[in-house]
Amino acid sequence: MSREVEFRTIEDVFKYAIMVESRGYEFYRTTAERTKNETARKFFEEFAQEEQDHKRILTDLYRTWRDAATWDEEILRSGREHAFDIHDPILSEAFKKSLSSTTFDTTALDIAIVLEREARDFYAKAAQKVSDPELRKILTWLAQFEDDHYDTMVKLHESLRAEYWHDNNFWPF
Repeated sequence: MSREVEFRTIEDVFKYAIMVESRGYEFYRTTAERTKNETARKFFEEFAQEEQDHKRILTDLYRTWRDAATWDEEILRSGREHAFDIHDPILSEAFKKSLSSTTFDTTALDIAIVLEREARDFYAKAAQKVSDPELRKILTWLAQFEDDHYDTMVKLHESLRAEYWHDNNFWPF
């Protein structure tokens, strides 16, 4: 059960959010280092980079707020190219085939789902609690970003489960 975090200031929100992103980065980076599967390594490295990007965005937003009492909207629009596209049909099939054969990688995927869900819920709840409409916009943006990660991982997990059940003739009906 997760503990309720109380935010007294905008700074509290940023400190906690940066910590959440740092933890996500460490998890994905460590998982990428430990996997023996090259495709899985690229996948987890991509998500590690996403968490670093979130941390950078949060840090930049906090600095502009602290220094100018305003938000730099361009920071939210700054994006980057994704090196690993899980939606690419060729990569997706290769990734699923290689990932389904290792317990470590599938367990890491299970943990990643929980992390992304908790990050999404954190940002969504924080957005509901803050009174500053600009901060609410940023937190909502982060919640949506984490929700995209969560959806990607859940879809991958579901397809792996279905393939696993099929490959092992585990159909109760």
